[in-house]
Amino acid sequence: MIRIEIFYYIYNYLENKKQEYGEDNVNHFIDLYDNITNSRLKIIFAKMHFEINSLFKYLNQRLGTSHYTAAESRELIKWIDEIYEIQSNLKRTDLEFSINSYYQDIFTKCNEFLCESGGSPIPSEFKKVTLILIEPIFIIPNTTKVITGKVTALYPITLIGKGSYGQVFKYKDDYYNKYFVIKRASSNLTEKEYQRFKIEYEEMKKLNSPYVVEVYRFDDDKREYIMEYVDETLYKYVSTNNNKLTKGERKNIVLQILKAFEYIHNQNLLHRDISLTNILIKKYENLNVVKISDFGLVKTQNSNLTSINTELKGSLNDPDLDVYGFKNYGATHETYALTRVIYFVMTGRVKAEKFNNMAMKEFVLKGLDKDLNNRYQSIYELKVAFMKL
Repeated sequence: MIRIEIFYYIYNYLENKKQEYGEDNVNHFIDLYDNITNSRLKIIFAKMHFEINSLFKYLNQRLGTSHYTAAESRELIKWIDEIYEIQSNLKRTDLEFSINSYYQDIFTKCNEFLCESGGSPIPSEFKKVTLILIEPIFIIPNTTKVITGKVTALYPITLIGKGSYGQVFKYKDDYYNKYFVIKRASSNLTEKEYQRFKIEYEEMKKLNSPYVVEVYRFDDDKREYIMEYVDETLYKYVSTNNNKLTKGERKNIVLQILKAFEYIHNQNLLHRDISLTNILIKKYENLNVVKISDFGLVKTQNSNLTSINTELKGSLNDPDLDVYGFKNYGATHETYALTRVIYFVMTGRVKAEKFNNMAMKEFVLKGLDKDLNNRYQSIYELKVAFMKL
């Protein structure tokens, strides 16, 4: 109940401030605050940025007179006070923010000479203010709030990836003494794109396999979800260790990948975005485990989110999908992409151009055949063929 009350307090507080300030001139600086997920605070920051800069600009013009006029003195006092008030009220919340250190120093100096009436004498040692025009002056540190029982903690987060959908961060939870990942949707996603983002979480939440990245909690307010941290991508792992991986180790990785997709297909799902960076490797003390991630394009039986002309494809997908349409994606397109994955794991090469033996060549050519009927028709068939190599 307390958390709900705090949420509504912040919501109403920021809404009242936004109404009080208005939105005139916010477009001058609104783009500097694109990372602010709270739409009201984003507008407030842009508004305060504009007003402070306007008052500092006029202050610079008055340096020669050593006198800052009364109306502008009162305005600058007001806006500095407003900034400090909002900062104080948002302290220890997800919206806690800091002020650019240079401007913070100017605020302190201004408060030493500003007067409420009669104008303000500008000290002779006061220097011209360098206006901040192309970077934010209000900064929300990259943190995430985690509630464990009755304990609330703020942890710093580090950006580890980004794409058209949004950004991926990692943080270390001190309570569990382990890393977690936050996948955060971009604020400019269309409603359809955001629904797909939510479906990705919902479908992954249903899955229960050691070979699928685990997801934990979705936060609709922050447009993000928390999931398991995995050490590195398949591409990085194989590329880094290509000179020392044995054939046995490579086959073990492939078999884990095939087990993962056998499980996914048994859940009546098609991944549709198979790539060397969407397959991950989690490192344990004496074991490396394959983890499948990025289910943003997953195809479910009841999904209607793929438009006829949508151009969505994984980096290893059959190029003929451009001709036949992504809506016609089926199991043989999945085995096509997985054939390319297997070739990469076994050789360390992305393009299937060189073959160490005829058996591998025949295996790959069948998997990549232009005729869908000649390809491996299922993960099981692909696995049986691979075991013969």
